[in-house]
Amino acid sequence: MRISINWLKEYLDINQTPEKIGDILTSLGLEAEGMETLEAVKGGLKGVVVGHVQKVWPHPNADRLRITQVDVAGTELLQIVCGAPNVAEGQKVLVAMEGCTLYPSGAEPLTIKKGKIRGELSQGMICAEDELGLGTSHDGIMILDESAPTGIAAADFLKLSSDQIIEIGLTPNRADATNHIGVAKDILAWLRLHYNPQTNLKEIALASVNEIVQSTEEFKIKIDSPTHCPRYAGVIIKNIKIGPSPEWLQNRILSMGHKPVNNVVDITNFILFEMGQPLHAFDLNSVPGGVLVQSAQEGQKFITLDGVERTLLKEDLLICDHEGKALCLAGVLGGLHSGVTEQTNSIFLESAHFNPSCIRKTSTKHLIFSQAAKIFEKGSDPNLCVTALQRAVLLIEQLTGGKMEGPYFDHYPEPILPAQIKISLQEISSLTGIELDETKLKQIFYALGMEFTDQRDGHFLVEIPTAKPDVKRPADLIEEIARVYGLDHIPVPAKIQLSFPKNVKSAYPLRKKTGDWLAANGLNETMTVSLASSALALKTGFWTSEELVYIHNTSNSSLDIMKPSVVFNGLENIQFNQNRQQSNLSFFEFAKEYTIKDGKIKEIPKLSIFLSGFTDSASWIKPNQEVYNYYHLKSLVQGLFEYLGIAASLKTDDLKTDDQGIWEFGQSWGKLAKAGLVSNAMAKLFDHKKPIWYAEINMDALLQKLNTKPSIFKEISKFPSSSRDLAVIIPEEVNYQKIKDLALKNLGKNLSSVQLFDVYRNDEHLGAGNKSYALHFEFSSTESPISSKELDKLMQQCMVSLEKECGAQVRK
Repeated sequence: MRISINWLKEYLDINQTPEKIGDILTSLGLEAEGMETLEAVKGGLKGVVVGHVQKVWPHPNADRLRITQVDVAGTELLQIVCGAPNVAEGQKVLVAMEGCTLYPSGAEPLTIKKGKIRGELSQGMICAEDELGLGTSHDGIMILDESAPTGIAAADFLKLSSDQIIEIGLTPNRADATNHIGVAKDILAWLRLHYNPQTNLKEIALASVNEIVQSTEEFKIKIDSPTHCPRYAGVIIKNIKIGPSPEWLQNRILSMGHKPVNNVVDITNFILFEMGQPLHAFDLNSVPGGVLVQSAQEGQKFITLDGVERTLLKEDLLICDHEGKALCLAGVLGGLHSGVTEQTNSIFLESAHFNPSCIRKTSTKHLIFSQAAKIFEKGSDPNLCVTALQRAVLLIEQLTGGKMEGPYFDHYPEPILPAQIKISLQEISSLTGIELDETKLKQIFYALGMEFTDQRDGHFLVEIPTAKPDVKRPADLIEEIARVYGLDHIPVPAKIQLSFPKNVKSAYPLRKKTGDWLAANGLNETMTVSLASSALALKTGFWTSEELVYIHNTSNSSLDIMKPSVVFNGLENIQFNQNRQQSNLSFFEFAKEYTIKDGKIKEIPKLSIFLSGFTDSASWIKPNQEVYNYYHLKSLVQGLFEYLGIAASLKTDDLKTDDQGIWEFGQSWGKLAKAGLVSNAMAKLFDHKKPIWYAEINMDALLQKLNTKPSIFKEISKFPSSSRDLAVIIPEEVNYQKIKDLALKNLGKNLSSVQLFDVYRNDEHLGAGNKSYALHFEFSSTESPISSKELDKLMQQCMVSLEKECGAQVRK
């Protein structure tokens, strides 16, 4: 949001520099994201002063030029060559000094340099209107009134205003800071607490209120949707004259980045930026007899002010005439035929409070992000409606010649009262660490303009202004206290204490460990947006409309669902890369899939792995390229499980789907993982013709499989380690895990590692149905060296156990 420093100073006496004001706003949670200078004339006429022409004589080398001597209140007169026909002695003129840069109307910038013109010295430039950027006239130099002080800066003499604009980052919870008075109140709180407790806001002029009614016989206000429109106020103003706004008002509107329209519309925009209350002016002829606020009918057509015909939803709120004819999309945008035109001479001026949720839905569904909608969806102040009308009536009567007729209309059946929050000094200290006494806390409440009741013993009951709809809980109020008191007052503890819960499973370490392993195996990690097209998902036939999670995407309406499967991510990435001649791909991605089951949204984190094309680029070293196949994919999945220490049994051919599903064929590890060839039906949707191998792993299930026992640190032995090798013949059905478990059981605490370094199969040498494992055992002790006799005894026990439990034969 843009904040004008000049505008702020109309409500608050503040002498700080714009930079300091920016720092104050940032400390208050309204981050100053940028700053710019607005000048009435580009360059601000810097280096241009009022000069007094002392002498004029013909140029000896040019008939159309003249030489002048000009007094600019310096140490000496300046000699300036001038080509204007109207220059004469005794004139007061505007002189551009050496080094000054001018921005002429419709021309390139011009920097004034000292030099010679046709052989004669010229030390500046006597300027015409267009040369200064003040207009388009080039008939001659500008001649000022004789009273103009010599040497005064042109900007000061012409009273050219400049302004500093601060761009603040307005967070969604700061409904109170959508306007200049709201921001001024925030700065006021800071000034009262840190600078001068007696600082106050300047009062703004308002029209008087003689009578307030809900309706009259001649003009009725009816609200059919009080939940969506808790308050609706307005006034009738007649005999207005539509025309351009005065310069000061136009400058205010321009400083906000908007274009002036006419005096009435500009006043409504002025009050929006001043007070944060959107107003809407209806031509009185469009609302004969009164106003009706009601919900739209599903599918109803309505043409808004921008000329677009929109199809309305039943959630949309409309402002209608008393017969129900739609005039305005409430709180969002006016209608095409009900606004103020050049022929308008009487208006009905609306000031209302709408339900923020209702306005947000309408704004986002119809992609209308008007300034009024931005304010209403944050939450306008319901108790400001009539005050804003008073301000508008005063300005409209002053600037249009109109006159308010009749009473103020105000339909407010259930007034919204300030919230009350109980808070204590102990709560403030507990949440922030700031230790306040009662006196300081009362000063903060006063600075914030909050009324309170002292309940003794450090407890207070605080009334929250209705301009702060986000402050609802003690924690919210404590945030207000902390940001005004100063976030830099929050103490930093000398030490930080942390407790480490036992056996807590965290997804982040698993994700990092898994990603590092896959990257180490040559795969790239991708990150893809979680949105997809519902048309594409339904085209697969794998999901119904009821199973998809729809969203209202205002930036790209075609991406209207959350992806029901992470397979979409990989297929999109492969398509993107193959379209750019990158066909050898191996990558993984952590993402989520979103579906609706039994009326509830399911959000499941998954790891996807994709392989396509050749395993390596073409090379003379390896002329026969290997194509990715199922076994590459399977080895990655099983290798990952082994790396993570997870035991998972592989099932056989349970992913055959007869061309109906994500996989053409493949295998699964139960609910833990699935891997196989992407089905033809799915691949065709993305124009893929080459095989794509795809695996998905359920990260929640993987996390549950992890061993969460904390590792215990063991002292590194200072004694040399010892090792033994053992070759055994075992039946084919005996797996390595069983051998390893028996070894760990029999070889004692000093066994530090077991490794399988060879597998040998030969029916002729070993017998049918047998295989040979070659094992390496590493021993280490922190207490003493391990003797050969001890090792031989342990190995003998292990061999006996293997023979008994596994039917093993020791190869000698």
